[in-house]
Amino acid sequence: MRGEKVSRRPVSAWDASITLRVAVVDENELFARGLRASLASYLDVTTEPDATVDVAVVSPGAARERSFGCPLVICGDPPNPLAPGNVVLNVLPRRTLTPRQLLVSVRTAAAEWRFRPPGAAPTFLLEGRPLDVLKLLATGTDMGQIAQDLDYSDRTIKNVIRELQLALGTSNRAQTVAEGVRQGFIQLGAVPERCEKTSGADPGI
Repeated sequence: MRGEKVSRRPVSAWDASITLRVAVVDENELFARGLRASLASYLDVTTEPDATVDVAVVSPGAARERSFGCPLVICGDPPNPLAPGNVVLNVLPRRTLTPRQLLVSVRTAAAEWRFRPPGAAPTFLLEGRPLDVLKLLATGTDMGQIAQDLDYSDRTIKNVIRELQLALGTSNRAQTVAEGVRQGFIQLGAVPERCEKTSGADPGI
């Protein structure tokens, strides 16, 4: 399908005079049409990302198989690994996604990309046990397996995940992983399949 342009209305997260150009790439064409319809009243929408695109809203499969030259908003679980060069700034649920969530996420991603260069230093230090847990979350490992791999109790891992979400300002695992990637704590393409325990005895056992 060739790229389609729709009517443009200037709306952005940082300057109302700037019109965001957004690419929507998803192998589920019905879902992709819904995304484009949700954004079309506010943004310039296309199906083919090029050098003029500010943000791409893509499926996990597209993010895994194709490199994009702009920040990504993923609808679904973040893939591991990402295609080379891809940077995920927001992760959204496919089943419960609302038009407002989609629009706000696209605006936020575009603003973040412009004002905070990729690779900028994290805003706080994340190391030891929380970093080990974050790395394993990025591989799709469940909480029980993380506890087993790192020799901690399930309760401790649950508390660490909650602390990660509070520190990163997220509300679920997918968002936590995406925010960890965005802030430079982990790289999805370089995350090992298993992490060794790096801290001392587990006080929660």
